[in-house]
Amino acid sequence: MKARISLILVLSTFILIPDILAGLPVPLARQTGKIEINLMGNVILEEKTITFRDISTVTGDDVKLVNRINDIEVGKTPWANSIRRINKDFMKMRLNVSNVNVADVNFTNANSVAVSVESTKITGLEISQRAKEYLLNFLPVTDREATVELTRMPGDQWVPSRRDKINLDISLVDSSKDRGNIELIVSAYSNGMRYFKIPVRFKVRVFEYVAITKRKIARNQQLTRENVFMARRETTKIRGLAFSSRDNLRGKTAVVSILPYTILTEDMVETPPTIKQGSVIKLFITSSGFRIVTKGLAQQTGYTGETIKVKNLDSKKILYGEIIDSGKVQITF
Repeated sequence: MKARISLILVLSTFILIPDILAGLPVPLARQTGKIEINLMGNVILEEKTITFRDISTVTGDDVKLVNRINDIEVGKTPWANSIRRINKDFMKMRLNVSNVNVADVNFTNANSVAVSVESTKITGLEISQRAKEYLLNFLPVTDREATVELTRMPGDQWVPSRRDKINLDISLVDSSKDRGNIELIVSAYSNGMRYFKIPVRFKVRVFEYVAITKRKIARNQQLTRENVFMARRETTKIRGLAFSSRDNLRGKTAVVSILPYTILTEDMVETPPTIKQGSVIKLFITSSGFRIVTKGLAQQTGYTGETIKVKNLDSKKILYGEIIDSGKVQITF
């Protein structure tokens, strides 16, 4: 009797097993049969995140599962002018992470995929030429000659984009410099992203026709055509603004002692004041149809057209007047 009951129990168990198994979750690939992933071998992509769709052809009975596998991310594309090799083991790991049963996936055609990115080489020659063009457009061109020499050729740069999508942006490090060592920055942009930023340096030599002393000029000595001549000289290292015409020196005197054959600059000369403080001058007073001329004493130093404080030597009053010339002041009260 006991043997019969045991036999019934065993038979019942075998009968129920299929129903029990039917209630257990089964991996997606196993539910619908085999998935086949055909690797492409070599792929060239734009810079992006790589998916299974980019490097293989996925086929199977379940369209939803195929689409899901196609969208699984594998990683980023490599840098420009380089290759990233993705093998089957790495792809299986990505399937496992995405809860796809690898046992039911069959890889065909290749064991790995070599992925490269669409790239463009921007040569150092092009970079330097573009920088030089920018610099030449910036430099003054009137009344001067300049030579522009590249200090060092920049290296070639690779950008992960098509050439027609790449823009070069150029800027000066110091826009106040127009001679000597000048540095520019060249940057490459594509789709709003900067891919490189490199310095390009030039040496700019400047030659100009400038005013030069013929002989030694003493302090406070006036500059004239007799002691100044014009000639072409390199002014690259000259500090201050040189004079491009002797006419610009008219009426000026030296503020320091100047050696012969020196390029004259603005900081070496000055225009002497029309009237100096303490000078005895004539005061012209005009009022209600009459005019008075009297002596005065300048209380300030000034130039023609300026208003200075003066003292009437007769009345001892302090007045204000406009400088007419070196000996006359028109009182303005």
